[in-house]
Amino acid sequence: MAGFIKENIPEATPIVLNDFRHALCIGETGCGKTTSFMLPNISSRIQENYGMFIVDIKGSLHSHVKAIASKYGRLNDVIEIGVPWGEKINVFENISRSLFLNTLSEINGKEGDKFWITSALNLAGQIYDIFAIAKNLELLLKNKNDLNFKYRFEPKSISMIVSSFSSLNEFILDCTIIRYSLDLEKILELVDHGVSEYDIYLIRQFSKEFESTLEKINDFYKDIDQDSPSSGSGAVLFTLRSLIYLFSQNGLDGKYELKELLEDGKIVILHAETYDENLTSSIINILYNRLLLRNNDKPITLFIDEFQRSVSKRNLPHIDLFREMKVELIASMQNIEQLENKLGKTTCNEFLGNILHNYEYANHRENSLDTFEYEYKNKKSLAKPMFIDEKEKVLAQIKWQNLGKNPLPLGWIYFRPDGYKRMIIVNTQTKETKYHYMLEEKDRLLQNELVKVKENKIISVA
Repeated sequence: MAGFIKENIPEATPIVLNDFRHALCIGETGCGKTTSFMLPNISSRIQENYGMFIVDIKGSLHSHVKAIASKYGRLNDVIEIGVPWGEKINVFENISRSLFLNTLSEINGKEGDKFWITSALNLAGQIYDIFAIAKNLELLLKNKNDLNFKYRFEPKSISMIVSSFSSLNEFILDCTIIRYSLDLEKILELVDHGVSEYDIYLIRQFSKEFESTLEKINDFYKDIDQDSPSSGSGAVLFTLRSLIYLFSQNGLDGKYELKELLEDGKIVILHAETYDENLTSSIINILYNRLLLRNNDKPITLFIDEFQRSVSKRNLPHIDLFREMKVELIASMQNIEQLENKLGKTTCNEFLGNILHNYEYANHRENSLDTFEYEYKNKKSLAKPMFIDEKEKVLAQIKWQNLGKNPLPLGWIYFRPDGYKRMIIVNTQTKETKYHYMLEEKDRLLQNELVKVKENKIISVA
């Protein structure tokens, strides 16, 4: 976009209309996208009580969000994912078979031998089927018969199953016990417990599918050469383990589902800086697909900076369907070419055709620090940045951590030496200090007190 002439350009905060028609902000680094576009819209949706999913690319946006949430009484809704003190989600909760396998395929990127990847996905599909059949059987049995299926479809549990030959064998043995508990005679006994004939028929069909799928997994296990674990079936197991392992760490092995958190009105911050690009993209793509199945009318906004990082030709949100689900996408990136490189020009144009609100920011060299120029619907405007004082961010962070069950996570403790107003955060293990905020000039004396803190001579907790 050519440079703007600032004369007679009106000021206007670029707040996106609540019509669920989506918004895209384009502008190079330093042009004001975060401070004058993303933050004002985050503030707007916080005030309107939206469920919100915010991707923190650089690891600094979360402190701004907490300060805004604190200002409007929603700090208790803030949840962080991807940091040790954050909540843990289960990215595989209620996921479909096709999405599960597509996710594992995408997380691999372009690495690895295609044969081993395909074989690993085949095994993953069989394991998925066992879980799905077991879930259906549990629903049909309605506690009339204890299925005793102790596994949960989550990254940690699946990772454990494929972690070694012995763990896979243990899974097979556990499933074999369940198979024998579902013989015809025992199934027919359920009639006496009030189970309908139709449900009996379904139980028999699922039991046959369970047995057939288990035999396939058992055949795979029998083909493993214990003396040469890096070849054949052993290599397939290793490949699948490496794919699943990525999801069994960094806060992705918990009990919460992202969709449910957002429908509950939570403000979920994903620390993308802790994940590689493929993993971030997979997490977001799973959310896109799960949101298409929602039956809750809670409005939801997805704030995604560096949007091109989270998409591919196979992982592209169906934003044309989001509107009826009351889900809106508010994204930003540096230029359209970045998206074209990921999607191809035709797919990119089709996608952009579903975005009604397009904001284009001027080159940062043409902006001042007090206003940023942008264009919306062929009209030029000036936007003031939303700057949040460092003190507000620190105090909101402290208040937020004290809301949780573990108010001082990860060994980080907040100190305020007696007689001073400087807030210090110290890691009790590494003695590293963060968030030095000076309210009074007593540096030298305070530094002496800080030395005592680093020597584990705790003075006082703020």
